[in-house]
Amino acid sequence: MPTSGLSASAPQSTAIRNPAQQSTAVRAPASALPTAAVSPSKINLRAGTSRKFFAQVSDGSISKFVWRVNGVKGGSAATGTIDADGTFIAPELPPANNVVEIEATSASRPNISGKAVITILNPTPVIASLNPRTLTYGEHEITIEGSGFVSGSQVKMNNVALPTKFISSKRLTTTATLAPATGGRIAFTIFNPDPGNETSTPAVATSGPPNPKISYLAAGRFLEQASWGPSAESIAHLQDVGFEAWLAEQFATPATLYKSSNNTADNLTDEQSEFFVHAVEGKDQLRQRVAFALAQIFVVSGLKTGQPRQMVPYQNMLLQDAFGTYANVLRDVTLSPTMGVYLDMVNDDKGSAGTSPNENYARELMQLFSIGTVGLNSDGSETGRPTYDQSTITDMARALTGWTFPGKAITQGHNPESFDGRMIAVESNHDEAAKVIVGGTKLPAGQSAEKDLDDVLHALSMHPNTATFISLRLIQHLVTSDPSPNYLRRVSEVFGSSEGDLKAVVSEILMDPEARAGDDPNTAVSEKSGHWREPVLAVVALMRSLGVRVRADNRVERFSTSLGQRLFYPESVFNDYSPLYRTSSGLLAPEFELLSSGTALMRANVVRNLLEKGLNGDAQFDLTPLVSLAGSPPDLVDAVDHAFLYGRLPAALKPEIVTAVSATHDYNLRVRNAIYLVASSALYQVQH
Repeated sequence: MPTSGLSASAPQSTAIRNPAQQSTAVRAPASALPTAAVSPSKINLRAGTSRKFFAQVSDGSISKFVWRVNGVKGGSAATGTIDADGTFIAPELPPANNVVEIEATSASRPNISGKAVITILNPTPVIASLNPRTLTYGEHEITIEGSGFVSGSQVKMNNVALPTKFISSKRLTTTATLAPATGGRIAFTIFNPDPGNETSTPAVATSGPPNPKISYLAAGRFLEQASWGPSAESIAHLQDVGFEAWLAEQFATPATLYKSSNNTADNLTDEQSEFFVHAVEGKDQLRQRVAFALAQIFVVSGLKTGQPRQMVPYQNMLLQDAFGTYANVLRDVTLSPTMGVYLDMVNDDKGSAGTSPNENYARELMQLFSIGTVGLNSDGSETGRPTYDQSTITDMARALTGWTFPGKAITQGHNPESFDGRMIAVESNHDEAAKVIVGGTKLPAGQSAEKDLDDVLHALSMHPNTATFISLRLIQHLVTSDPSPNYLRRVSEVFGSSEGDLKAVVSEILMDPEARAGDDPNTAVSEKSGHWREPVLAVVALMRSLGVRVRADNRVERFSTSLGQRLFYPESVFNDYSPLYRTSSGLLAPEFELLSSGTALMRANVVRNLLEKGLNGDAQFDLTPLVSLAGSPPDLVDAVDHAFLYGRLPAALKPEIVTAVSATHDYNLRVRNAIYLVASSALYQVQH
């Protein structure tokens, strides 16, 4: 076909031009390349643990992957390993920068890959064993075996950091100096630092003296009877030295006395505060317990003698006389101007027309301070014969006339009030007529006030009832409310043979087989043994068990008062409770007279206040040793059992307390709950 001058060719692209615009070429889009994603893409993982990763191609095609860690196929021990299915095992220890990169690459299409980032945290430390696990007081090197240890791991004892040597991821060593701790249980933990700081569950060791002379249980029971209550330190010391050496130490320890005072205000607040500081922290524990028992026998009360200048000399006198003889106590009490005011012997003169001497002191001197009202055998059984009658009281009162306040020697009248020292005789005020006193003893006419007094005190001190009567009272206040006849007989015989040496009597009371029977957990103990902790003793013993420090200006007295016992203010000359009170079952249990539904509830409240408020801020103590055990509720309950019951918590009851304690994850609350459940129970409130 002929051609013309025009020609055409097939264009490579088509352009549509707008006369006003440049032409634009339109190209077909290229197909997008598929990608791969790894999940999870960013995580934290503890050293030594594993995690499975997944890879997926964006177009949904199925592909096998090659896994790498920091570019190394399959990884390495230093950075972690990963197998063909994507399971990553973190290294035993975090790498230097704690971060590794996981990469998944398609086996068939190497240009397709995805990555994930892992931050390796320190492992969770686990303690498998302590060596040694039974520790004695002093310095020890301890080896800890387990897993998950790192170079920065820190051994802690009761939450206090110890010098730590890293041996391997499975072994650490440390040096610890042990001292007595509440409950005798020591918690060791391992703290791993950041990244991902973590603390192990506690491993618990027991602690005690290296060669104990007596058991922990025996020490705890003895100190309940011989002190204001055991503390961790006092139990350890008694275990170390034994009963006899401890008694010798206590007999030699100087008295902790009250500050002298001339204060005439009817307010014993400062003296009550001093009492609780002395009882909780004093070194002369046995002397204080014996003096308190004497104060409950030879009663004076702030209701009548409530001025510090009156009460302080009297209490100090009993503290100084606690380890003397009964005869000396009886003389000092009789000539105390405080007792003279309380029972009306001071300035009590011979009778005149229409008057007769006051009989208060003469009556109580016999009824409560020496022989009682009925004849007694040495085992406490009654003879049925009265020890005195009204004529005896009358003549005893006449024999005790003519005494006035301490001061200058005078021949007539009375000295002004003074409470420092013994009362003095004014012979012109003394009844010199003949008298017949206790036991039928005749006092001839013409004797001086001093001589009549000597004869009265001698007759009472040597009376066959006195050893039994006073021994019973001391046993009740120190060991058990209703001692067996044989127990009382043995103590009474020591009283008699030693002529009332209170050191010998107290030693016999504490060391008697009946007192020590409960020291062996395998020995059956009478259901009648022990006594209810009267309020003052209950509050102080609870504080001592927790290692409390007491504020000097404390008002702890408010708490014992709320339980029915107002310190220094007994309601009558019979004490805060009658020495003759028996329970409905007939058990002789004087202190139970203070127990009611109201005071029982208040006891639980006092325990709670101590734990939550430190007795309104007056009691300071550290629960750290117990809090460090709270990660293991069974060990925590075991420590509380030892702190308050010396290991006697019934096996059937322990799991119930563990369950109750475990109900919260708050460690401080766990500790408070465990103590509350034990210390408010009858198992603790009744001392055995």
